[in-house]
Amino acid sequence: MNTAPPVPPALTPANETVAIVRISPLRETFRLFVQNPTGMIGACLFGMILLLTLFGPTLYEIDPFDIAGAPFTSPDAEYWFGTDYLGRDILAGILVGGRATLTVGAVAAIITLAIGIAMGSLSGFFGGMLDTTLMKITEFFQVLPTLLFAMVLVTLFGASLQTITLAIGVVSWTGVARLTRAEFLRIRELDYVKAATAAGAGSSYTILRVILPNALPPIIVAAAFAIGISILFEGGMSFLGLGDPNVMSWGMMIGQNRNYALDAWWVVVMPGAAIFLAVLSISLIGDGINDALNPRLRKR
Repeated sequence: MNTAPPVPPALTPANETVAIVRISPLRETFRLFVQNPTGMIGACLFGMILLLTLFGPTLYEIDPFDIAGAPFTSPDAEYWFGTDYLGRDILAGILVGGRATLTVGAVAAIITLAIGIAMGSLSGFFGGMLDTTLMKITEFFQVLPTLLFAMVLVTLFGASLQTITLAIGVVSWTGVARLTRAEFLRIRELDYVKAATAAGAGSSYTILRVILPNALPPIIVAAAFAIGISILFEGGMSFLGLGDPNVMSWGMMIGQNRNYALDAWWVVVMPGAAIFLAVLSISLIGDGINDALNPRLRKR
């Protein structure tokens, strides 16, 4: 008696093997950022600026404070960016001064984020009287003219690079505080936060481990822009004569040569172009991060 060949068992969800690959949010964000032309242009430009400021002084061994040639020598084959009113090499000043300028931008942004996140998270999480008090303090700092307030602090405590950095951070945190507060007010009402609280999580754990990681995307974007704003702040204060004369920076170069801009354009255009390119690259990076973190903008 002939029997039919056995029929292989059908593939059902019970015996089918499915490989699920989970991509971490950080890796997905990085992938989207790399695919963003705006962000990559900014990252490449900022990377070139970093390389020049880190390794440029080693390759171009000229002290930016030494007299390298005749005053107001226009850009030529010997002095690529010309010399200033004292005969100092402007290219050497840009290469060395970039370290101080970028350091001011980064450290001032860290101070801005530290104060802003602390004020905004406490205000948004606890609410009530604490929220009212902290927001009144924020409003007080917000209505103050930031540049004027920073100038007062530098005048009182001395025009050192540390004082300038601290002053910029102290006057620039209000926007981050309001952004953080808004995110905490939104996230604290979500189900997973209420579940963590019901499970016995303390306030510090809920703030630092539950809410803050989910509130970081817009704060990271704000941090990128805070660096650019801090660089512009340092340049503006140095232009007004409140820079540190003992530390070479792009802002100090503009400030010391501002009276000769009409006689020798390169003495302010070259360091000004360096500030412009640095701030532009950071802004492009911020736009790229924003697109990568915001699902509504990923298909733009």
